[in-house]
Amino acid sequence: MILITGATGTNGREILKQLSAKGVIARAMVRKREDTKLPRTLNVEFVRGNFDDAASLDAALAGVERAFLLSPDSAEQVAREANFIRAAKRAGVRQVVKFSILGAAPDSPSRLIRRHGEAEQMLRDSGIAFTMLRPHYFMQNLLWYINDIKSQGIFYASLPETYKHSHVDARDNAGVAVAALTESGHEGKVYHITGPEALTYREAADILSQAIGKKVRYDSSRENYAKFLKKIGLDVDEVLELDACVANGIGDGSAVTNTIFEITQQQPIRFEQFANDYSQAFRAI
Repeated sequence: MILITGATGTNGREILKQLSAKGVIARAMVRKREDTKLPRTLNVEFVRGNFDDAASLDAALAGVERAFLLSPDSAEQVAREANFIRAAKRAGVRQVVKFSILGAAPDSPSRLIRRHGEAEQMLRDSGIAFTMLRPHYFMQNLLWYINDIKSQGIFYASLPETYKHSHVDARDNAGVAVAALTESGHEGKVYHITGPEALTYREAADILSQAIGKKVRYDSSRENYAKFLKKIGLDVDEVLELDACVANGIGDGSAVTNTIFEITQQQPIRFEQFANDYSQAFRAI
């Protein structure tokens, strides 16, 4: 049995979809079944679980051989992932695939990156076979800005306009995760997952403009980005801190790796394809 945490998020949903397409029965850990909004056609068994509740983790992990670990970004992330790792150890889980972040390190100046580094170290120290997935920024993060793109033709971040970043599609993240969860040979590996090209946000805006038939521009103002982050409920200081670290070379966000093809034997999705695939979502109705 394979257990998927973070099952209702951008990456977790895609992992479940791809596992189901392969005919693999998976168990999805959710807080409330009625809130998942996942297709009922998926070949998925749902179990209620909470990272803060050891008993629920024990129940969710019963009979599980491999687990995918993805918890929400928060100040409690390290403690929650520690709870999960201890429960996985008690349950005799053979392998944990952890969804991490580029540049993960316990001494990172970014709190977001540092938490993942600390959790990675706990998993290494647990004695459970591990696989670390370290993806770059997701192309699907642009979906945060659907309303702004529809109404104003604009999206925000604080990376410099000249900074190139190898954005990765969540569908490719899922492909690597599914391989690590269903195949042998991925134990003890750390995978740096990137898209096939490094683009500035201005270049991404131009490609998106062409896909939706409307001018889209990138606003790199920290002030405007901070207002947007606050509006959608994210921790402003932590996100700006992360962007500053990435812009200063933490994790080498402009690097392009061949990980996706090497693991899945599929060419990684280019930003142009992402823009075309999601173009209807970005178009004003």
